[in-house]
Amino acid sequence: MNSYKAPGKADVQAALLKIPTFQLRRVFYEGLNNPRWVRPLFEAGAFANPPEPENTDDGYIRDVYWPEISYLTRIAPEAPIDVVDVLLSLASSNNAWVRRAAFEIGSKIPAAEGARLKPLLQAWTTTPAGFGWRTDPRELVSFAITLLEGGETKTGRWLANNLFAPKPSASDDPFKQKAVLALDDYWYQEELPRLVPALGADALKAVAGWLANYAKFSGHAGDERDFSGMVRPSIRARDNSYPSPEHALVDAVRDLAIPAVLDAPEAAVKVLLRSGVQLLRKIAMFAVAEAIRQRIDAADDARYLIGVAQRLLGDEASDDDHLRVEYAELAQAVAMVDSSALNVINKFIAYAHAEDLKWMCERLVDPDNPDEEAEVQIQERADRYKHRWLSAIGADALPPQLRTELAELDARNGMVEGALTPSGMVTGWTGPNPYSTQDEMAAMSPTELVAHLASWHDTGDGWGPEPSHEGQGRELAGLLTTNPHAITGVADLIEQLRPTYLRAILRGWEAALKADMELHWSQVAALIRDVLAHEDESPFPVEGGTMDDDKDFRGAKSAAVGLLEELVKKRGGVTIPDYWVAQFAKLLIDDAEDDQAWVEYDAYEVGENSWDPLTMSLNWQWPNRLRALIYLATRAKQAPWKPGAMVAIERELARDDRHGAGRAVLGESTGRLFADSPEWLKGHLEEFYGSEHGISIPQQIALTTTLATHYYHRDLYNLLSGPMIAAIDIGDAIACGWRSESNPVQRLGEWTVNALIYGHKTADDPLFHAFFTTADAEIRGAALGAIAWSFLHANHVEDEIRDRFGDLWDERFQHVKDHPEDHEELKGFYWIAKGDKFPVQWWLPRLKEALELEPAIATERYMIGKNLAQASTVDPATALAVLKLLLEGRGAASVASYDLMRKAVPVVLANAMTRGDTALKSAAETYMNDLGAKGNLQLEVEVKSVLDGAVTIADIDG
Repeated sequence: MNSYKAPGKADVQAALLKIPTFQLRRVFYEGLNNPRWVRPLFEAGAFANPPEPENTDDGYIRDVYWPEISYLTRIAPEAPIDVVDVLLSLASSNNAWVRRAAFEIGSKIPAAEGARLKPLLQAWTTTPAGFGWRTDPRELVSFAITLLEGGETKTGRWLANNLFAPKPSASDDPFKQKAVLALDDYWYQEELPRLVPALGADALKAVAGWLANYAKFSGHAGDERDFSGMVRPSIRARDNSYPSPEHALVDAVRDLAIPAVLDAPEAAVKVLLRSGVQLLRKIAMFAVAEAIRQRIDAADDARYLIGVAQRLLGDEASDDDHLRVEYAELAQAVAMVDSSALNVINKFIAYAHAEDLKWMCERLVDPDNPDEEAEVQIQERADRYKHRWLSAIGADALPPQLRTELAELDARNGMVEGALTPSGMVTGWTGPNPYSTQDEMAAMSPTELVAHLASWHDTGDGWGPEPSHEGQGRELAGLLTTNPHAITGVADLIEQLRPTYLRAILRGWEAALKADMELHWSQVAALIRDVLAHEDESPFPVEGGTMDDDKDFRGAKSAAVGLLEELVKKRGGVTIPDYWVAQFAKLLIDDAEDDQAWVEYDAYEVGENSWDPLTMSLNWQWPNRLRALIYLATRAKQAPWKPGAMVAIERELARDDRHGAGRAVLGESTGRLFADSPEWLKGHLEEFYGSEHGISIPQQIALTTTLATHYYHRDLYNLLSGPMIAAIDIGDAIACGWRSESNPVQRLGEWTVNALIYGHKTADDPLFHAFFTTADAEIRGAALGAIAWSFLHANHVEDEIRDRFGDLWDERFQHVKDHPEDHEELKGFYWIAKGDKFPVQWWLPRLKEALELEPAIATERYMIGKNLAQASTVDPATALAVLKLLLEGRGAASVASYDLMRKAVPVVLANAMTRGDTALKSAAETYMNDLGAKGNLQLEVEVKSVLDGAVTIADIDG
């Protein structure tokens, strides 16, 4: 620094006068290396006004780069006092680059100077931006490490706590509890191991406190409940099985706890247990056990660790199944040092067993069972828990009394497998588990398989990945999907199998039929008939936990209707004999009629986030049967079952369907009904769809579902014109049958535009007129934009269709000129420019006009750079005007603006400069300089590359 000369005031003032623009300031400060300029520049006010963030038109916030900060950051190690003084004067600045630099500077200057920045950091913590979104998390942590290792421990701990200490969520909802962290999860996990060594002797205390608070603030531990022990099934695991900040804290506490226990066991365990959080107790038991093992492996005396081990083994707070493995491993470690210390386990196991019995009596007694039977069941269950604990500890680590009891339990119940597998340690949890795999079932004969399914009983308690009927049912359904004859020849399935398996069989057959596999039709018909005829109540007692077994036949009956739907559809693959089609038709019309299915559907109470009617129709038995009836009725025109199917359809549609799923099914099926039974549909048109004079909510659902699930069709357009006119009058309040991406009225408008451009209708059509005079301008624009988007993705558009669409746009442009308040109607014109279906001479001037009439087009995030660059070769003057309008309407930081700057600007400017028009060339050069003054420093070079031919449109697009 001594080799540099300090400037005088006159030098500083002269320099500042020479750098009035952003570009000149950037060149000056990025090239200045003299640290003696910091103080004079500071005193001259050069660092007084960092630019504030700017709100862009597209809703983003732009952080304006401040060149001065690059100099301060670069020079800080050589002039730390002066640079810190400058930073302290910027407490009120919201510039993200300043906040980023403060931490980068703090990490590379002496700790004593870095500690002076604490008031600045404290001021920033009270602002919404905090330490700044641009700040590198690694620099944040590096600053804290620099402070801690440099002797500024108080400030270093303050910063470390701000970065790593969890904070409670502001939400009062217990289901939304979450620990709030200053660092993103990824950086928390990456940087915590780097910080921990710098914390020194206080590391265990600090990190254990962070972990305890994380568990509490996340809702894992509290005054009334604590299940934090289940968060980490295995404390020992050291791989990437547990990616999260909480597990990063567990790893850190574990690694700190072992040497701390070896050095001062009483103090270390006290730190771990002081919070009362179960997860910390689990770590404490592991750490003490591991410390004992390490002393034994090194042939050192471990007896000084037995006192804390005994207290942990005898503490009633250690009684939790999620601590079982750590408890057992601690007992095994103690057994290698002093077997007499294990006597505390006698009292602990007795207490745990008594607590289990008490808990089960309070919560698991079935009031329908005799007291004697309930007591026996509870005693057996409590004994199983006790057996698992004793097996985990093992005979060698049990005192004599419990060793004898373990042997008796092994003799009575068999040895417990996996007793040392942590609770919650599941390697591939995918749902309910089977007790036989598909391969095992496939090896059985049909009779053996059914007998196997009928004979197995679920004896689990519903906790964990134990085999269940539901799990076995899913394997069975998978088997029948690929081998539908796996149970062929077995009669009376209804008598042998519980409804869970019957449901699985029916679902498996349905999936096989969808894959065009032939079924055993007589067995299929027999099982469907038996299931539909069976009373809802099941003769089989429910086994397992919740969702492990069907309590009644409702699920099986719904599966039977689902299979019937597939059976009566027209199929292009497997052929079902006519005789069996007739049988399935009878089952659907007569046997599948189920008032309880209607009652269940009708009783459903719609919530705030409920399904739309069409989605509901796919998830309830009653509308599924209606859909199947329509498939059946439209399967063949002269089928003998058709009259009965039509009567059933009319009967179901006559119900007071308050959810609308039935009308959604009707709307989804409009095309099939029109093709097969047009006279029937016309006869019920006003009843089901309404008319131009009015349309009820059920009719709205039928109409809007039709529009959403069908492409434009000339005959359907003519059929439904009246109801569609009535729907336009309703506007946004119209009931939506299916929540697709398009607004129902917009979808209706797309049909009207299609009718016009296909030449099926003219502008005099009443529906077309109604849409373009009644619908909101935004909806009209969305409909026009959707058709323009479809042109973009079409491989070919006939000239007549393109020209009619172009004429329609011209008419709408004139309308907006006459009615400027309808400017939103032009917003979709953007897609015309994106496509290649119209010549540049047509779309480019209209895009300019659209931007002038509707500036919001410029806020769209779609990218048009390549298209505009190509268009500039045809009409550079208009392309330049469009470019200006687009860039003026977009934030500089947006992706769309980046696309324009990279793909369009150099080419458009170059084409304008070479057109031979002096005024156009001057305008292009002026605009290039304006863009350069806004920070696009390489623009002139890029334009020159295009002018020289070194860069082409193809190069820029690539």
